[in-house]
Amino acid sequence: MSYQNFAVEVAALPNGKYRISMQSPVGEATADVDSPFTSDEISNYLQILSREKRVSRQEELKAARDFGERLFVFLFRFSTEISSAYFASLRDVGNHDGLRIRLSVDKAGALSQLPWEFVRDPVNDFLALSRRTPIVRYTQQLNVRPPAAITMPLRVLVMISAPQDFPALDVEGEWQRLQEATAPLRERGLLELERLDTATLIALQRRLRAEDYHIFHFIGHSDYDTASQQGVIVFETEKDNSKAQIISGTALSRELAEESTVRLVVLNSCHSANRPDADVLAGISSSIVARGIPAVAAMQFNISDGAAKAFAEEFYRSLADLIPLDAAMSEARRAISNRVGNNEWATPVLYMRADDGVLFQTATMPAVTVTPPLSPTQPVTAAPARSTNRGVLFGLIAVLIVLLAIILGLTRALFFPPLTPPTATVVTALLPDLAIGTMRISPRNPAPGQIMILSISITNIGKSDSGPFNWVWDASLGEPVLLNSLDGHIDNIAPGVSKNISFPFSYGWWGTYNSQLRVDADSQVVESDERNDTKPFEVDMARLPFDVDFSLLPSNQLVDPPMTLDPHQFDNWNLQFTVNAGSNAACASAPMVLNQQADDVFLSIGGDNAACKMLPLSITILRGPVSTAVAEIIPVADGKVTFTYYTDTAGQQQIFQSPAVDVKAGVIAQLAPADTTARQIRRIDINANGQAIQLTRLTLTPNNP
Repeated sequence: MSYQNFAVEVAALPNGKYRISMQSPVGEATADVDSPFTSDEISNYLQILSREKRVSRQEELKAARDFGERLFVFLFRFSTEISSAYFASLRDVGNHDGLRIRLSVDKAGALSQLPWEFVRDPVNDFLALSRRTPIVRYTQQLNVRPPAAITMPLRVLVMISAPQDFPALDVEGEWQRLQEATAPLRERGLLELERLDTATLIALQRRLRAEDYHIFHFIGHSDYDTASQQGVIVFETEKDNSKAQIISGTALSRELAEESTVRLVVLNSCHSANRPDADVLAGISSSIVARGIPAVAAMQFNISDGAAKAFAEEFYRSLADLIPLDAAMSEARRAISNRVGNNEWATPVLYMRADDGVLFQTATMPAVTVTPPLSPTQPVTAAPARSTNRGVLFGLIAVLIVLLAIILGLTRALFFPPLTPPTATVVTALLPDLAIGTMRISPRNPAPGQIMILSISITNIGKSDSGPFNWVWDASLGEPVLLNSLDGHIDNIAPGVSKNISFPFSYGWWGTYNSQLRVDADSQVVESDERNDTKPFEVDMARLPFDVDFSLLPSNQLVDPPMTLDPHQFDNWNLQFTVNAGSNAACASAPMVLNQQADDVFLSIGGDNAACKMLPLSITILRGPVSTAVAEIIPVADGKVTFTYYTDTAGQQQIFQSPAVDVKAGVIAQLAPADTTARQIRRIDINANGQAIQLTRLTLTPNNP
């Protein structure tokens, strides 16, 4: 497999936006877009994906899918030019070659620390799991060593650090797996492993001075030190190897840079890929790359022993199969996914500066010999040098064997009829085949906030049971992006049988939404044809008033008062309800609560502070403007109410303020201008002049209905 580069750079701009610059096989493009996440969302995703926050396996997998698809939309879907270039590049490379996603996030500010390896195409899968679309990190401003001209075998120096005053790791088990994984390479004389048991900086310095190595592999602990703002790695002290010595990533990279033949560093240790936003060179991996070493494989989160073993084994097995370095990383990721079954496959990060993934150019290939396999406990040493006379002798024997084979082949062709061996084929006709049938909604053109029922049929048109699978419905692939709005599970569909699924949903704005259903979203079913697993479906919203009566939440949950609202509860409906605290800072975080009076559910300002409850209520229209807005309130007592419209969400540009409106206790009052002049409304403030506000209904009308 050969690769073409699809280079993407993400850079933070002073105005809060991000510039995405793309260079592809079919052209270049640039787009300025908003951040895909809030700071709170980034924190929550990182806690779940790094496994610091314990959630169910289903929640963890769903978070990875949601996070990855939002990254995909951010990188490839916000710009028509970038999106077109990406899909055209995929088509150009075809099914047998690859498109390397070369990602540079050094200038991405707050987004630089995101685990970009989770990028997921909503129609297919996580890009990094496929060797067709590997993701590599690229640091643009650094120099790189050219491919090393080496004489085989590749020489790997393995340092194992296990001080007793740090948590124990199964380092011996990992060493054994590493030997088993590389045994085929070593048997063929293509690779040597050499273990450095003395895990000190001075021991590394002396070994590198004495011998040439091509790969350095570290097994042990590492972390990111927030106090010193740099990556650190755990070595052992010289006087007592049971005690730890903390080494900076800079110190390690300095010693590795002295070995001119090193082209790949593998850091099988936690947080070895992390670095601060402000200094791209302060991390362990980034400081190694800064010294010109063209490739580093490192870990961005804690990694379990099981995942670390699966990674090392498959990574080196893949290199033994002579596939490119970035493709080997994809194979190692899938090995973690298949063996461990969680999201740790995204923990490894590959920094690669080589344009084509070529790290070595062999000067001499050894003769292939047949030797007994090495057991994992045997000492690993270099293959002995072969004499020229022995090579000539083996060459003559090989020629005689070829001549003998030709003679025997001619004899067999003359006297024995050829036999046609049976052809091994996969009988795809006997596999299941999931197909999406009809998709319909009722009502056909709902209004914003109105519950619609989506009904879908799924048929197994194959010849065997499907077994269990998951389905996912993306409410919108375009702006506003509403990926994975609903999902579900089906235990099985028998051949020729259809199953119907239906669920309620409501959109929070006017427009046309490009929704999409995906069956077998997690690739659990081996099918004869996977092309019918996805079906788009357009939802057109009616240009009718948007009526919010607070009996239903945007999540389609019926309200059961009393209930305290999450501050972002109505974000999907593009509405935000807050207290207008003014100079009263103590009330700025007063909660919004839903209560009930007779048959009416109403929204009001809550909390223990009675003074806060008397402050004005602000309604912000996040995706406005609207032309008219009508509010209905339930007065607590007789009095007067005023309301104000603004063209901005900050409440600075006033366009209308009502005169005081007389209201009666317990009698619903409607607040609306007497005239019907269309306005560009983004915010409404309601002030009951010292009384609590009880909002029971809000009706918005779109511009140009």
